[in-house]
Amino acid sequence: MRFYLIFFAVLSSFFSCTEEQSFEGKKSRISYQNCDFSHVQTGDIVLKRGFGKVSKMITQGFNEKVPISHCGIIVCTKDSNFIVHSVSSGLSKIDGVQTILFKNFLDDCQSNYFYVVRKKINKNQLQAFANKALEYSQKQIPFDHEADNDLKNKMSCTELIYWCQKETFGYSDIYTKRFSGKEIFVFNGLLDTSKYEIIYHY
Repeated sequence: MRFYLIFFAVLSSFFSCTEEQSFEGKKSRISYQNCDFSHVQTGDIVLKRGFGKVSKMITQGFNEKVPISHCGIIVCTKDSNFIVHSVSSGLSKIDGVQTILFKNFLDDCQSNYFYVVRKKINKNQLQAFANKALEYSQKQIPFDHEADNDLKNKMSCTELIYWCQKETFGYSDIYTKRFSGKEIFVFNGLLDTSKYEIIYHY
């Protein structure tokens, strides 16, 4: 029980976007300026692996084929592209579901572990999916430190995508892994090429 509590206390910054110093610090980064994102669309999903200690703990703990530690949903406007995601107040001035400029999302991203994927559905469905994410961001939903997947009153980054898909399509491609008796949403279901097109991989 003590291990369980410590595990989730450390995951209070679940799916990190932080630039904290860590064991990953010497690995190469990607930058917005050096990448071509001209083909991104509203409703695309971004996945990345950060450099922080929490990111390393997540990827080691989840032990997925592709080690990812954070995700979000792209919204494109005339002036800029931004991401709807969810992070803890320990990593952001705002707690929970919020928006961030696409270029800033890449501030903490290891090269070879950044993906933009697009679900194989039509543009109207992708727009509806993104609209649901924007709706959640406007509700100021706090971050889910307990990883309680059954409620929408708090959300981690994967829970955000789960609920947006569930409410838009009636199902979600996010699946769970079991840790210390608790089901935790993980990332690699969003890299299933039978359901998603990989638009960018940097």
